[in-house]
Amino acid sequence: MFAAVLVATVICCGSEKKPSNTALSPDERYLVDAYVRVRRAGALLPVQHEVADSLLTRLSGEVDTVRVARTIATLNATPERWSFILEKIEQSLGERGTARSESARR
Repeated sequence: MFAAVLVATVICCGSEKKPSNTALSPDERYLVDAYVRVRRAGALLPVQHEVADSLLTRLSGEVDTVRVARTIATLNATPERWSFILEKIEQSLGERGTARSESARR
């Protein structure tokens, strides 16, 4: 449920404007990290359902949903930041995929 809400919020609140300040705040960094962790755990569902379910259960207890909701509300007040947040999420997800594909080549 948490992942679905987070995904829906991130998708619907994107913006095309580039923010002038590209440094992530601690709360934005936390949001990016939480989202990436949930996505990676969810990606395991089709191949390792029990492992993914266990990870998602653990994350539901670890992720500070109040902090995430507060950060999303702040971002919604300044929607131009969303494009930068989405870019950071894509970079973080891509870094893991790149590292995995490089290790597979060895």
